[in-house]
Amino acid sequence: MSSIEYPKFPLFRIRTIMKSSPEMSSIGQDAVLLMAKAAELFVQQFAKDALEANANTRWITYDELAGLVETEESLSFLQDIVPRKVKAKEFLDALKDIQDDSEEEEDDEEDE
Repeated sequence: MSSIEYPKFPLFRIRTIMKSSPEMSSIGQDAVLLMAKAAELFVQQFAKDALEANANTRWITYDELAGLVETEESLSFLQDIVPRKVKAKEFLDALKDIQDDSEEEEDDEEDE
């Protein structure tokens, strides 16, 4: 008798996410199981890659995950979901630099 290892993600949640797509009319239990297992394997590989990228630690931090998403092209679809953290001061400084550059360009256009 074979032992079936069910995914660790809640199947009801996976089904709900799948049903949120307008293209999905009916979803079989097999499809839900496959998606849940695929998601589980993806998260395991994501964590393993982050751990290997930072071999000097036993723990994975958000910054390490965000760094992996930033450097790995295959994970670029996660950039909006796992962005690199930016301190408010750094963001405001960068925003000020952009505004200053815009003002300089406008001044240059007016001089011409």
